[in-house]
Order: sequence, then C-alpha cells, then structure tokens
Amino acid sequence: MLGYPFAVEDILATLQLPVQVFVASGPGVCRKPVIGMWNHLCEKANDGVTVDKTQSFYVGDAAGRPENWAPGKKKKDFSCSDRLFALNIGLQFHTPEEYFLGWKRAPYSLPDFDPRKLDSTCRLFDPPSASLTTTKTEVIVAVGYPAAGKSTFFHTHIIPEGYVYVNRDTLGSWQNCVSACQRALGEGRSVAVDNTNPDPESRKRYIDVAKAAGVSCRCFLFTASLEQAKHNNRFREMAPSDRKNAKVNDMVFHSYKKHFVGPVLSEGFSEILQIHFVPYFTDRQTESLFRQFSEG
Repeated sequence: MLGYPFAVEDILATLQLPVQVFVASGPGVCRKPVIGMWNHLCEKANDGVTVDKTQSFYVGDAAGRPENWAPGKKKKDFSCSDRLFALNIGLQFHTPEEYFLGWKRAPYSLPDFDPRKLDSTCRLFDPPSASLTTTKTEVIVAVGYPAAGKSTFFHTHIIPEGYVYVNRDTLGSWQNCVSACQRALGEGRSVAVDNTNPDPESRKRYIDVAKAAGVSCRCFLFTASLEQAKHNNRFREMAPSDRKNAKVNDMVFHSYKKHFVGPVLSEGFSEILQIHFVPYFTDRQTESLFRQFSEG
C-alpha cells in the first residue's frame, strides 16, 4: 500500500502527458456507470478541446467477468460499472489484462435489465379491453415494487377522474389508509390505494372495506421487475425534477420480493389488470439520463 502512490508517480513521469483525476465523492450523476464525470470533462475540464470518441478508449477492471474468468483468477469482478460506463458513453472498452498484457477477451455478462430497450410506445395495461376507471364507486388496490411507477400512474390516469388517493407514505400507517378508504366510500367516492401490498394479508384489508361498502374491488398489478424498479429509484436520485422523492433503501425492495404473492381473483377481486411501466419524457436530456445503465 505504501508503494502505490510512488508507482502512480512513476507512471505519470514516464508518460509525460497531462493527467486529470476525477473522483465521485457521493451518489448522483457522477457515480459510475452514469456519465456525469465524463460530461464534466468534456464540457468544463478539457481546456475547450473537443474529445474525439473514435480516438478514445476506456480501461477498467469492473467488467462483469464471472468467477474463474481466467486461469488463476478465481474471483469474479466486483461489478460491471466500468464496462457499463464505457457503454453509456459510447467508448471502446478494454480490461487492464486485455489492453496492457495482450490477453484475449474474457467472458462477461451485462445486467438483465437494459434501460435502452424500454419501449415508450408499448401498451400501458392488459387486458386491452379493460377500462382504467368506472363511473361506479369502487376500490382499486395497487400491487407492485416501490418505484414501479404506481404514484405517477395514479396521478396521471386515475386521480383526475375523481378517485380519492390513499397512500401509506402520506398517511403514516395501513390503519390510517383503511380509515381513509372507509370515509371516502361513505361519501360515495371511489378510492385508489397506492401501497405496495405484496401479500394477500395486506390486500384483504381493502377488499374487506369494499365488501362492507357493497362495492367492487379491483387489483392493479404493476409488472415492473426488481431491476426496473431499482433503476427507476436511481433515476429519481439523479433527475432534478425527481430529487424531492426519497431514495428507497435496497432492503425495502428485497422485503417486497420476499413477501410477494401474486394476486388472484379468489382473494375477492372483481378484476386484475396488469399495468406496465411505459416511460415518458419531457425532454431529450431527461431521456438520455434515464436510458443510461445506472447500476453496475
């Protein structure tokens, strides 16, 4: 460890080239694999010299290589953030072994979720013959990961139709949510319950309230995967318009996954709709940020 700085100094002295060091000191757009540091270099820290991507490349050891990717190399890479960083930018990528030692390309894997492939024109819900809202009084119960797009969906498509919005984040407990449902139904108003509701027990509370009021209860199952939801969560952390949203801890995601039991009609639902995450962007800069790999 003591010799490491001197080795770096020796390399710099040998290269005889200007070198800059950028360090991300916290989360946000400058944390790899998101390209905030690259943008800072290009826009503010390169003395006005335009970077030619075709003549540039990136070397990194966080390359997504599996266990035993080479003889004598038993550990898998700790992440894929370097390779994804280069991919987000559009640079050639090499591992240190490939570039400096001439080793042949090692196997690697990219994350299962690829934000570049999300379709902004796909269908919003299934079955397509269903209606999102009705003029009859009802209860809609959401089921889905945190950051799966539930709140945005409800405020865009459901609440403007006069439904009362019930959410544990604002009301503080499921007991308060149940009470809010009862009050709204007593006034003849429909209710949209925007909680994760992963299991039959959590959903039964609202099914029972609907039954007691003599109205139907539908389930909206948000189909975003764990990886999609975590990407959305990371995007919220970075996007200026979404920074007011608190970041969801990883434990919350995995708790939902652990307790999740898929909803079925026999629980007492009159209908189950699948709600798909369909990204919508107000400008190209926001879309560009969303389309970047955000988890290494």
